[in-house]
Amino acid sequence: MPSPTTTAGGTSQTTQTAATQPSATGITPFRRATKEHREPVNTSVFTLSTSVQSPAGGVVSIPAYGYLRGLKITVTISGGAGTVVFNEDAPWNILQNLIFAEPNGAQIVQFSSGYHLFLAGKYGGYQGWNDPKATFYSFSTTGGNGQITYWLPLELNNRDGLGALPNQNAAALFQLRYSVSAASTIFSTVPTTMPTVTVAVQAYEFDQPQSSTDGMANQTTPPSMNTTQFWSEQQYPVVTGNNRIRLTRVGNYIRHLGFVYRASTRAAGDTAFPDPAELDLDARPVDFVPKVLWRDTMYARYGYSPNTLDGQAAGTQDSGVYWYDLAHEFDGSVGFENRDGWWKTYGSSRLELVGNFSSAGTLTVLTNDVAVASNVFRS
Repeated sequence: MPSPTTTAGGTSQTTQTAATQPSATGITPFRRATKEHREPVNTSVFTLSTSVQSPAGGVVSIPAYGYLRGLKITVTISGGAGTVVFNEDAPWNILQNLIFAEPNGAQIVQFSSGYHLFLAGKYGGYQGWNDPKATFYSFSTTGGNGQITYWLPLELNNRDGLGALPNQNAAALFQLRYSVSAASTIFSTVPTTMPTVTVAVQAYEFDQPQSSTDGMANQTTPPSMNTTQFWSEQQYPVVTGNNRIRLTRVGNYIRHLGFVYRASTRAAGDTAFPDPAELDLDARPVDFVPKVLWRDTMYARYGYSPNTLDGQAAGTQDSGVYWYDLAHEFDGSVGFENRDGWWKTYGSSRLELVGNFSSAGTLTVLTNDVAVASNVFRS
């Protein structure tokens, strides 16, 4: 993982001109000058087995094209037979060891489990409707057959294209790595006939705008180009009783903190999570949240119900998951924000979660932080 203060950048071959950055008047914004584009990247087919598997060559290269907004990953399981029992994070944990990296190997997105990528898509606020359980999600206990989709985000805000990364050098391509989990990771009772797993990757992109349209100059790059958001995970051991957990992913602007607590399971972790919990920044208490109000806040900002935690129905919150967003100030819901709520941190910043855990376990913190290339804040 690169240093949090390192802006990832991209693979741009263009140079800045007078038309690439907006002036006060007389220039067409990037988002109006460009067009959205989608194209298939790769499809890999596996037969689920007792071992972890990776696509041929171990890496999926993303073809060069304009500005990369993100990847849609669709996983289809078919042909399985026998009654199965899913493990707690399934079916989302069918993928693991997910890394999205620059050509030089610097990691932009890193998750050990597809379940964590699922959470980033569900709570990150990137689309108008964000719950992956509400789209192509249908899994059967017969053979484990079904289909799910993940969103791997790069673009921060579709209103202006902030965070879309230049991807214009065919000799230096972005790379996606992932593995298909072993059957025992997904199921506690595995299929009698192992299914086929098809993983399809689609790139969502922006065109490279022309320098001008109808005699008016265009902004030809996204605003504050090479502003880069990172997604990463850190794990912390937790003992029974009071814990002061210092979060180590600091140095950039913080956009999201996702706390996933497992005390053997997430269901047990939900019961054991502190009530209340405290967030401190540089020894100053920033928030002091009872669990019921934390759940209520998640409902208010996402619309996900806390009444049936981890239900397979769409629109429900997840047991053991307490999401803390800093991206809701545009209209009260999460995403498409003006960036006013982000927390500025430094390498020396002391960011801590404090509280009394009633059972020992492991806290996974999913951090979404942003390295800005220039001013990204609206006046």
